[in-house]
Amino acid sequence: MTKKDQKKFVLLLGELLNNGFSLSQALGFFQTGKLFDSKLITRVEADLSAGESLASILNQLSYSKDQLLQLELAQIHGDLPATLIGIGQQMDLLEKQRNNFIKAISYPLLLLLFLVLILLSMRFFLLPELLASGMIQQGSLAVLFIHDFPILIFVIIFCGFCFTLYFRQNRKKQSYLARYTRLSKFPLIGSLHRDYYSAYFALEWGKLFNQGLELIQIIQCLLVTDRDSLMKDLAEDLQTALNNGQSLPEQIKKYPFLTQEFSQIILQGQARGNLGKELLIYSEIIWQRLFSRIEWMISWLQPLIFLFVAVLIVSIYVAMLLPITSGLEGF
Repeated sequence: MTKKDQKKFVLLLGELLNNGFSLSQALGFFQTGKLFDSKLITRVEADLSAGESLASILNQLSYSKDQLLQLELAQIHGDLPATLIGIGQQMDLLEKQRNNFIKAISYPLLLLLFLVLILLSMRFFLLPELLASGMIQQGSLAVLFIHDFPILIFVIIFCGFCFTLYFRQNRKKQSYLARYTRLSKFPLIGSLHRDYYSAYFALEWGKLFNQGLELIQIIQCLLVTDRDSLMKDLAEDLQTALNNGQSLPEQIKKYPFLTQEFSQIILQGQARGNLGKELLIYSEIIWQRLFSRIEWMISWLQPLIFLFVAVLIVSIYVAMLLPITSGLEGF
């Protein structure tokens, strides 16, 4: 499934379930209306008839681990239609942010690519002619920069490739708790991940608390989920801490991938007896803050890239072309 079809599938399925359809009736509606590939829906129907869970079926359709975990938890708290619609809405928001990001960086990156091509042309065509004519000096900083520019590009690409490879290999060896604890320490990405997982945890825990489950029951539900995830690792760590006499708010403070106020919300919710509702409200607030931050970052990204390109162009002119102009004036 494409991302667009994934979003459409969960949104329509959630709406149909919300209006009284069963899963088999909803899939039959998809077949009759030819809304998706008929072979795919036939396979989904066969898996459902064979007793496969909806999370296992959607796993074959390339949904993310976080989305599949939400579906597994929905089988516990029973609010499957709202969960499906929520997943679709989140995918819609992320798609809009992704499109805005692409629009913001496409033109500046095109200019940057154009500038790189100009520098390469200067290195292989213009620079040899200027050096041969004696109009510029061999040892100047601008000449060295343009002469070594292809090597610089190669080094940047090679270092980026090595860093990505090292990050992926190192990531596989770490637990989810260690991985996201480390990620939360990065200046900009860390704050976005902190908001995302705080909103995500608050949403799922809020639903479970709203169904009347106790904390120990919720931890047990998370431990028996099929997929390894940050929430499952967190449940194991919480179980150990609670068995050692730690309270939930005190332990939540120790996780840097959750916001600082998350523990206060839990403490306040436990005191008032409205923990489920307060977590759900807090989740909505953090989702709004997260997407507001992303929009703010995108709005500043394009001017910053333009500024970088402008500074680079002016620097090249001042360092290389200005001496040529001065030499021509003297002549």
